Amino acid sequence: MMRNSWVITIAVLGLGMGSGVEPASAQSAALLLFDGEKGEQFAGCLNCGRYDQASVCNRYGDYGSRYSSKSIWNRYGDFGSRYATNSPWSRYGAGLRVVDPKGNYYGRFSLSSYGQSKLPIVRALLAAYEADDDLEKLRDALCDS
Repeated sequence: MMRNSWVITIAVLGLGMGSGVEPASAQSAALLLFDGEKGEQFAGCLNCGRYDQASVCNRYGDYGSRYSSKSIWNRYGDFGSRYATNSPWSRYGAGLRVVDPKGNYYGRFSLSSYGQSKLPIVRALLAAYEADDDLEKLRDALCDS
């Protein structure tokens, strides 16, 4: 039952990647993720279309595959493990920096409240993760709705 509430939250916010409107055009710019420590390692695009090579929703790309070490959906990777410093799913790490292509900074995609982004997509994903702790379901809710 919990899953349904956060799937609805993500859908209501218009954050699903399967809609006819590409997310990058629905928002003002692509939301790019970089490691939280130095901002040098790219971790994918949070709101790009699912066929974009850099998208966290591209199942076959480096950033959207749950098997890739570069993916936020890989529980054992640098960006997906709840124990990794640069993972958004870690309470104690820096998480990921959220920026647009012009370099504008939108805070951190992190369970840690320090510097946490106020963007609705980030807030919805973090709340959904806390409610269910299932990255596969969360990825499907974001990307396939």
